[in-house]
Amino acid sequence: MIDLNCARQVLTAEYQEMFDDIVYQRVLGASKHINMIGQMIESIALHGVGKNRSTNEIVDDILTITQFFIETRGKASQAISNAIHIMIKGLEDVRGMDTKVAVHKILESKNNYMKEADAALNQVVIYSVETAKMMNQILVFDYSSTVDRFLKQLGTQKQLTILIPESRSIDGGYAFVKTCLDAGHKVKFFPDAAMMYFLKNCDAAFMGAETFFPNGTMFNTTGSDIVALICKEYKIPLYVLTPLIKVDIRSVYGYQKMLVENDLKDRLTTHWTPEEKEKTDFICPELLGVDSKYITAYITERGIIPANQVFNVSLNFYNEIKGEVSNG
Repeated sequence: MIDLNCARQVLTAEYQEMFDDIVYQRVLGASKHINMIGQMIESIALHGVGKNRSTNEIVDDILTITQFFIETRGKASQAISNAIHIMIKGLEDVRGMDTKVAVHKILESKNNYMKEADAALNQVVIYSVETAKMMNQILVFDYSSTVDRFLKQLGTQKQLTILIPESRSIDGGYAFVKTCLDAGHKVKFFPDAAMMYFLKNCDAAFMGAETFFPNGTMFNTTGSDIVALICKEYKIPLYVLTPLIKVDIRSVYGYQKMLVENDLKDRLTTHWTPEEKEKTDFICPELLGVDSKYITAYITERGIIPANQVFNVSLNFYNEIKGEVSNG
């Protein structure tokens, strides 16, 4: 297990701040985190050239930072691990090369992934906007950079009323507000405990995913399961917006996702006394699974796929990226 301080110290001060943004959830969204990790890889490589460091030292530092995020953020989001493996494919092969040649190869691999990822996200957004453009009122739950991008693009074609629950366990609702207001949407913000009251009048609900299994089970922030149950009860479509990079194929081979829990003491106790805090348990799940029977469809770069039919698409995609990494 890579120690947090050991990972952090391989970065310059600017990127240590970015590192902290991910670790302490000051910036949300798996896609954003992947982009930030890519920036850290580039920084280590270019800083290494500037400081006349050896290729092996640069490779070791990149492996330190990427392995740290695979072991931490990767536990919650398989997309992090999948993306990192693609970005650093062939990294071990550059050991012993001229530093400038090695850095060129490192950056080329990272940049190629970023271009492909951006194209995939754009396609997800296009399909999502087509799905929503005849609607008038939708709910979005918990921050997702993919959903945020969808809301921004949707505003160029039509302004909707966007209902945003507060998602208190991670403050994942508020992060949508500025995007929606800037896009011209009407915004309704309310406590997540009121979701049932508001959701029953929506045309659909949209959310991102930290990860998903090929059987259609999606994992997302606590409260996503409540949204799913309400949608099922009131026959409201629930769409999950996600590029296929977020698939966790390990479930096909018997893997069961471990429950990740957070201590919400500091987030929930602004006005509590120290004694009250000390005597109260604030441990809460970070992510919960939502069965495919509650999900209308996954909106991916390869189309809008009913949740109970996502298996073959997921498997084919994973075999493709596995081949990329193996051939790298």
